[in-house]
Amino acid sequence: MNRQQFMQAMEVVLHPMDRLERAELLADYAQKFTLGLREGKSEEDITRELGHPEEIARKVLGERYTANAYSHTSDRDPFDGPTFREMKPPVNHNRATRNFFVGIGLIFLNLTLMIPIGLSLWSVWLTIASLSLLALAPIAAAFDYLYLNHLETTEIFVAIGLFGIGILFALASKYIFIAFKNMTLHYIRWNINVMKGDVSA
Repeated sequence: MNRQQFMQAMEVVLHPMDRLERAELLADYAQKFTLGLREGKSEEDITRELGHPEEIARKVLGERYTANAYSHTSDRDPFDGPTFREMKPPVNHNRATRNFFVGIGLIFLNLTLMIPIGLSLWSVWLTIASLSLLALAPIAAAFDYLYLNHLETTEIFVAIGLFGIGILFALASKYIFIAFKNMTLHYIRWNINVMKGDVSA
């Protein structure tokens, strides 16, 4: 059962409700579909979580509910159709076959191309992050002075310069980490969406 079928069924079974009250309740369920889709759920998954429209109507309407409340709006019982007979969709063998070959393709793509590229990018970040340790140069100079009683003017300027360079590398590593993290998460979500069949994601 998709979103349109669910909302149509809800409008039928909630007919005894006040018009404004019914519209407000339907708007709430439409919002639930919107939120669920943003979380990556399919319309069918959302309808299964919400429950059968007839059961929802029983709870909402209480004493006002009657199984024949929808009979005057249509000559056919909406719950007699296959749409409402079974909430669980039938097994789609074509989809299972597709998922199998898509999974094989993604494994090959990731192992031969994307994982090596990803590891190379993260190694670049690790190198830049390690260079941020140059910011500790003043500490090394202070240690040299306190424990070895040796400190030259050139060492002071070098320590200050390395400190500045280390800070720059630290800032660069921060933004590179954020960018690489977002790229990695986006690629993982793309893999999941491709397995679900949402190739547009």
